[in-house]
Amino acid sequence: MRYKEGQDINNLEPETLTDGVSDITVAYTLLLGFIFVAMGRFGKQTWLVFWGVMTVLAVIAYIVIRWFELL
Repeated sequence: MRYKEGQDINNLEPETLTDGVSDITVAYTLLLGFIFVAMGRFGKQTWLVFWGVMTVLAVIAYIVIRWFELL
């Protein structure tokens, strides 16, 4: 990353992830988790069902933590 000449690089604001981007990512991950579970059950792949369930549980935990502001 380049800085403008004469710019004080010690006082730059850190870039943050907006709520909209993180919400879309969580929704996309939840959708992928359900797809993994469905594909695993259809294809009789236990490992894919396992990781799909783990993904869905992780997303639900994230939503609960964010909803109740536990962290």
